[in-house]
Amino acid sequence: MIRLPNVLTIFRKEMIDLLRDRRTIFGMVVVPILIYPLLLIMFSQVLASQTERLMTRKYSLVVVGALNAPGLVEHLKTDDSWEITEAAPGSDAASSDTPLLEGAAHVVLVVPAGFLETMQAEKSATVELRFNKAKDESNFALHRAREAVEDYSAQVLRIRLQGKPDGFERPVVADENDIAPPERTSGFHLGRLLAMLLVLMSAVSAFYPAIDMASGEKERGTMETLLVSPALRSEIVFGKYLAVATIAAFTAVLHLTSMGVTFSYFFKNTLGAAKGAGLTFSIRPSSALLVLLPLIPLNLLFSALCLGLSAFARSYKEAMVYLTPVMIVANVASFSALVPGIEFNYALALIPIQNCAMLTVALLSGDWKWGHVLATFASSSVYALVALRWTWSIFQREDVLLRGGADFDWKRWLKTWGSARPGLGTALVAVIAMMALTLTVGPTLQGMKAHRLMLAHQLLIIALPAGIIAMLASLNFRSTFRIRAANPVHLALAPVIAVCALVLLTTLAAWLVDFAFFKKSALEHGEKLIETQKALGGLPTILVFMALLPAVCEEFLFRGIVLSGLRRDLGRWAGIAACGAFFGVAHQVPLVVLIVSLFGMILGWMALHSGSLLVSVVTHAIWNASLLIAQAGKVPRWLLPDKGFPAWPVVTVAALVLPAAIWAFHRARGSDEEELAGDGGATSIS
Repeated sequence: MIRLPNVLTIFRKEMIDLLRDRRTIFGMVVVPILIYPLLLIMFSQVLASQTERLMTRKYSLVVVGALNAPGLVEHLKTDDSWEITEAAPGSDAASSDTPLLEGAAHVVLVVPAGFLETMQAEKSATVELRFNKAKDESNFALHRAREAVEDYSAQVLRIRLQGKPDGFERPVVADENDIAPPERTSGFHLGRLLAMLLVLMSAVSAFYPAIDMASGEKERGTMETLLVSPALRSEIVFGKYLAVATIAAFTAVLHLTSMGVTFSYFFKNTLGAAKGAGLTFSIRPSSALLVLLPLIPLNLLFSALCLGLSAFARSYKEAMVYLTPVMIVANVASFSALVPGIEFNYALALIPIQNCAMLTVALLSGDWKWGHVLATFASSSVYALVALRWTWSIFQREDVLLRGGADFDWKRWLKTWGSARPGLGTALVAVIAMMALTLTVGPTLQGMKAHRLMLAHQLLIIALPAGIIAMLASLNFRSTFRIRAANPVHLALAPVIAVCALVLLTTLAAWLVDFAFFKKSALEHGEKLIETQKALGGLPTILVFMALLPAVCEEFLFRGIVLSGLRRDLGRWAGIAACGAFFGVAHQVPLVVLIVSLFGMILGWMALHSGSLLVSVVTHAIWNASLLIAQAGKVPRWLLPDKGFPAWPVVTVAALVLPAAIWAFHRARGSDEEELAGDGGATSIS
């Protein structure tokens, strides 16, 4: 039983220790308030002066083929900002590359032979501008040369159009009209930058307090004093954790506030006064407050991770080494907010750190849904709890807290390989790996043929990561993936349960698809499935690649490592529900998520009761095959009279048969209880 007064005492002690340190006050308060205005002022001054220098300086222009366009050369010479050199007659364009690379020339204008004749024939003549993109001077010179050529072209056009009515040269004009409110425009452009900084500041803010409270106490020799106090280990953990989270949250909010005020001033008073400024900074206060929502679980997650890794380290220096990968992951996840074209969905809401970054972009741009907010907050909170639980387990080990960090014993790992049991952490890592691969590797597979695409997606993205995680975690494959013979009664009832569940859940889908929330995405998903089926060919091939292959690979992941880990730490029914929810969310389409989640719960119960993955694989495969056969029109018309949905007599029969089949399935003896009794000595990996 955790005693709140002890937790608050530890919390107060850690806060006092931190606040006594002037370096902490400086890093927590002074730096966020001063660093951004100072950096912005310095950056603006340097940028303005350098830009002014590059725009007003005299550039070197080499003209190759000057005799081919005397009018153009004379026009260029009227601008005294050019230092014009005419190449020797007969010179080719390549001869100017060396001066460009060495910086002796900034831009080269190449006029081809026949330029003058083309102009006299009132046709479109082409000149070449060669430049060195690796030099800023050459890029600015290119911009100026392009404007000069366009100005000369406009002069020639005016001569050609003498006597013609206004608008003759532009028969059709496109008038662009931006209807987005200023706050949406600013949120769209600046939200990605702020999202990246949100993740980085949350990680950095938890970095140093966590190191000071754990590995720092080890080096100062005060950890032992704290451990012999009347406070329980759990109270010490929660006290330190609250202190780290408080300091990190306060620092992160100060950073974000300072950035927001600085950006607002900069864009309103600096860019807003500039000619042609296209950006404004106008974000509603409600949107700004909503940004704090993803900051809360993100801060809790980083605080737990940093505190646990710091406690695991032997020294301050080693803690820096352990926490560096956390910062790298935070950097990679934060930069994903800068990638254009990524649509925020429920699958992305399950990927830690990245979900908070993408949600921040959606909140600031005004394009967000409460479902995405809740999914992100819930998943990030779960990850924070798992990280806190791991940190608590570190503080239970005196060999880590008193004698330094634990060494990894290769001999012991090899000797005990294959004996561990998955926990909640293992299950979450497997799901996150699958989601991350789906969003990163998945799009790169789209160019493959349908057969290879299905094979690569199921094996590389779903099944292979689960196998690799199981091997690295030294899991017992037999118990984790339920590799054992199935009860014949269970196998016989599997088709009945699959078909009846399909009939009832399809009827539910037919009722829900009329709702606007489900309709559009469901129709698009159906069209994609039809395209995939056409690309695969005949029905036998479709059944192999869209029924059997997904059943094997998805059951290996979800009813294997995921269900085993969730069941061990969450309990039987909570594990089944969570596994079904993860299984549904992996399908991303809202209507499919709901239907597949319910079916996934049935599969989870069947897998646990039977103790054999084969039962859930067979059930899953028959579900897929029945659905595909129905879509192909290979069933009697009276079974599916209404746009492919079951007839009411069929639904009634299914509603009566399914409970009976489930009761018979439950009555038949399973082997899950035997599994728990036989593998009781296995180590749990959370």
